Amino acid sequence: MSYLKMTVAAWAGLVVMTGGATAADRVVPVFAEQPVSGWTVTIGATGKFGPRYIGSDKMGFSGSPSLSWRRAGEPLSFSAPDDGFGLALYKTSVFSVGPVGAFKSGRYFGDDRRLFGLRDVPWTIEGGAFVEFWPIQDRLRTRLEVRQGFHGHRGVVADASVDWVERFGAFTLSGGPRLSLANGSYMDRNFGVSPGEAALNGTLTPYRAKGGLRSVGAGAALDYRWTPAWTTRTFVKYDRLIGSANDSPIVRLGDRNQFTVGLGASYTFAWGQ
Repeated sequence: MSYLKMTVAAWAGLVVMTGGATAADRVVPVFAEQPVSGWTVTIGATGKFGPRYIGSDKMGFSGSPSLSWRRAGEPLSFSAPDDGFGLALYKTSVFSVGPVGAFKSGRYFGDDRRLFGLRDVPWTIEGGAFVEFWPIQDRLRTRLEVRQGFHGHRGVVADASVDWVERFGAFTLSGGPRLSLANGSYMDRNFGVSPGEAALNGTLTPYRAKGGLRSVGAGAALDYRWTPAWTTRTFVKYDRLIGSANDSPIVRLGDRNQFTVGLGASYTFAWGQ
């Protein structure tokens, strides 16, 4: 009897041990998710057809490259065609802030022979900071850029924009109002005419432009994502020069209504993953 009890106990222990081992075999070990490394880089190019210089009534073609990057796994952020090149140092789902830069092509005598006697306004690098806020996340974006000029002009420009963003499958449609201000240094460099220049030109009168509102307008863009890597964009922008800019004899010679249309393409790829 004692032997029977020992046998039953041994079998019971074996069953428990076997069942435990089987259950243990079915447990899938869970490892901590590895952080995503590397970057997602986007390079592109944009061609534009618009005024040869600010206030011109003559149109011409121009082009510019673009470059942006974000951490791997980070969703693609919306950007408008007229945004400066920015890098968010602090970013949440609705707010971002950081440095920004822009390139401006300037104004040259060869752009318009009617400007004979006026000094050129060489190309300019503008650097400063931007602040971006989404009152309605992923739908309504507001952005302010304040930039200081280097080389061509040394004035300060502030550009404000509002964009409503709608996504339809592979399409993204965006657009909204624009407002631009500039200080006296910028305005007089681009729209002023000195007495000496007026005398050489013989047609334009002396004029000193003052700081304040430069233009109001609107912009719109349509993006199409062909593949996860390739995206194309078409856009249009209208600016109406106002205030001291509109009163400039340079603009009176040209046109205060400034239209620009453009087409761009970008390619996105992984780097360092």
